[in-house]
Amino acid sequence: MAVKVLIKRRFKEKYFSEINQMIKKLRYGAMEQEGYISSETLWDSKDPYIVVVASNWRTMKEWNVWKNSDMRKMEGDKINQYLDGETQYEIYEMGMYPH
Repeated sequence: MAVKVLIKRRFKEKYFSEINQMIKKLRYGAMEQEGYISSETLWDSKDPYIVVVASNWRTMKEWNVWKNSDMRKMEGDKINQYLDGETQYEIYEMGMYPH
């Protein structure tokens, strides 16, 4: 079953350029992964340092392969230095209730 992954981060102030570059690099990396469907980046309208990346994956297994990949971990470590708090993950199954 397809899944939607929401990744919410709050960044330290004054790093828009760096944040944008890292988010784009992660998106381009994800686009090359098996099971990737699409993604979008959402900037909070009241607090521009809160960013949510919503991505769609064919299966939970394929998302987990990407989440645990060396490339994503390496880029995630770079992003972490700009964070103001912890990264939050929410994962939802898409479609009608499965039971």
